[in-house]
Amino acid sequence: MIEAKEVDKSFGEHHVLKNISCSFEKGKTNLIIGQSGSGKTVLMKCLVGLYEVDHGRIIYDDRNFSEMDFEQRKNLRQEIGMLFQGGALFDYMTVEENVMFPLNMFTHQTKEEKLDRVNFVLKRVNLENVNRLMPSELSGGMRKRVAIARAISMNPKYLFCDEPNSGLDPQTSGVIDQLINEITKEYGITTIVNTHDMNSVLSIGDNVAFIYNGELWWNGNKNTILHTENKELNEFVFGTELTSRLKR
Repeated sequence: MIEAKEVDKSFGEHHVLKNISCSFEKGKTNLIIGQSGSGKTVLMKCLVGLYEVDHGRIIYDDRNFSEMDFEQRKNLRQEIGMLFQGGALFDYMTVEENVMFPLNMFTHQTKEEKLDRVNFVLKRVNLENVNRLMPSELSGGMRKRVAIARAISMNPKYLFCDEPNSGLDPQTSGVIDQLINEITKEYGITTIVNTHDMNSVLSIGDNVAFIYNGELWWNGNKNTILHTENKELNEFVFGTELTSRLKR
């Protein structure tokens, strides 16, 4: 579990996050949603330590991330997998080299052990015999699956996904959503997804945090989000007309 407790973050006079407290549960797909500029991306960056919080705490399974020194954070980050928006594969590396990159950086495994792990995670994301291909030779959905394979290559306890469906068609987006959801439950990962894709919310949203003007405005799941009376959430997720149609 990852917890944000009374988190505040400002940039100059701009108060971006305002006393946010929420938890992200193990083995569940936890989604952060909100309008552009609402603070959802800043919250995710605070959770992984790219931004320091001004006030409050970030807790990883009873470990106070906010009070850790550089070495402690470095060790914890080896338990974190990151799926970046667009995949962020290295264009000059093969698929195999991309997936092996974290293993080369953080482990002392033999080349054979690393290759076994690469092949295992590629098979898990339904990609085999693509080791020698370059990212430019892959479709958008395949590149995203390679990025997922790289993100789980270190067998992480925590997985962060930033707009994982960005640039993908609806059908491929659904495949990526289900893959993230399956991996989360199969390996008992604490997964946090930053998204604006409402299909993702209604499909895999085990826990949904809606950020509005820097505040936690609503917290629930895919089963309750259609029935909330929260005006701002309804306007954001569905729009007035679609909300009325779905609730009939």
